[in-house]
Amino acid sequence: MPFMDLIKKAIFEEEPQAQQPARPTSSPAAARPLDPAPAYVPMGTRNNQFYTRLAKQTDLSAVPELAKIETFAAPLASVITDKALRYKAALATAQSQGGLTKDAILKGFDALLNVLNSSASTFNKQTDEVSHTEVDAKIAQIGDINEVIRQKQKEIADLQQQVKSMQAQTEVSRSKLQEAKNNFAAALERRRAEIQQQRKEFETILG
Repeated sequence: MPFMDLIKKAIFEEEPQAQQPARPTSSPAAARPLDPAPAYVPMGTRNNQFYTRLAKQTDLSAVPELAKIETFAAPLASVITDKALRYKAALATAQSQGGLTKDAILKGFDALLNVLNSSASTFNKQTDEVSHTEVDAKIAQIGDINEVIRQKQKEIADLQQQVKSMQAQTEVSRSKLQEAKNNFAAALERRRAEIQQQRKEFETILG
């Protein structure tokens, strides 16, 4: 799987729980003495995918000099158990039969390191691309959304102020309306009493 796919998978997939990789059982016949043996570092599935990609790109068998020394060393695994002695013996045989040298072997490892450096450059370039398209673009979108939120919050604050103003006006209107009702009721009773009094006067006058 290309680095770009692994990068996007690392971004969009949920974080898996870290699991310790199972230690494969080995036998002398299946052993690969040239394989690197780094200190064990727990890695999640994603990290393992990157490692698998790098290991495939820098497989020792892809370098002719390293594959050749392994060809001479492998048959000696059951005879010479000490790794250093085994490869010294293999190199002596390879030098006499195939012209292999120590410098050629070391240059083979240097070639693998160069491949790693190239892969690192490619990875960094692709992560920058993903950062631009998936991270920076989303940061810009977040900024736009936050600006919309600020505008909406201002609109809400303005509307809330309008509500408060209208509530105050409503209270004033309600108070004035109640005052008008009270004044009308008082005027009504006053005028009714006046008319009733005048009626009684006319009733008395007219006999």
